[in-house]
Amino acid sequence: MIAFMGEALIDLIGSSNSEGQPCFYYYSGGCALNAATAAARLDSDVLYIGKLSSDMFGKQMQEYFSANNVKMVPKFQDVRENSMIGFAKLDAKGAATYSFYIDGTTVTVLTADEIVEAIEPLATLRYLHVGSVSIALDSSGEQILSALKRLKARPFVFFDPNVRPSVIGNFETYRKRVVEVARLASLIKLSHEDLELLFPDSSVKDGISCLLELGASHVVLTKGKDGLQWISKSGLDIRVPAIDNPIVDTVGAGDTVSGALLTYLEEHDIGIGDTVTREQATEALEFAAAAAAVTTSRKGANPPRRSEIAYSI
Repeated sequence: MIAFMGEALIDLIGSSNSEGQPCFYYYSGGCALNAATAAARLDSDVLYIGKLSSDMFGKQMQEYFSANNVKMVPKFQDVRENSMIGFAKLDAKGAATYSFYIDGTTVTVLTADEIVEAIEPLATLRYLHVGSVSIALDSSGEQILSALKRLKARPFVFFDPNVRPSVIGNFETYRKRVVEVARLASLIKLSHEDLELLFPDSSVKDGISCLLELGASHVVLTKGKDGLQWISKSGLDIRVPAIDNPIVDTVGAGDTVSGALLTYLEEHDIGIGDTVTREQATEALEFAAAAAAVTTSRKGANPPRRSEIAYSI
């Protein structure tokens, strides 16, 4: 089983209607929701660990999870806090910038005790995805970090910082938390932009080396149109180009990469401390690139199903 812990939210994406008037379209979204959906649509056994509101948006997300075969924690459903909302603006190339409504929402009220109680009984859990806004916020980030440290049998931790400067209070406090989570991670997936924000005075190579020195065995770097790169402590440095196809927008592309990589790891039984071969790393990246290409070819975070990917593993 693969579990995804973090924010499930509503993306309000600015656009215009048929009459040219400004409007918002709303979609179920968030790093954890998108990545969980990506893995589930690729036929992985998936659990979402996070609270979901009883409000209209929370109901929508619960229905979305159910429709995509993502399991939920029953006691975390229909809570009284409101859903988190992300306002997104797309540029001419389809890249999104975000502003978030966070205070008092579901993402801020999950405690370390609740996380540990949800995870420890899961005998089949092997992989745990964490990251993004839920790590950036002090309220949720400290609870997740505390829970990770307390787990008696920690699964393979897949960490996606997905740095969102607009929600970070004190950047040095945030950076220290990222370092602590990185120490517990087996694989860290991040973008070129994330790396520059986390290590502004270092080269890309030095930033990656720092993450590996903290304890991770693998780093996967997403580079947009330049594709994906897998660097490992064992000396691997694999690059795979992005698939050249028309891009509608890039919302959810990185999360699709995460879901696809985790699906590959699970299907090939790659666990904590296991060696990844050159062939496996290449195949995993090609699979993730193929999945992301489908997501970017259509509007919003809409990851592909297995049958839509022109690549088999």
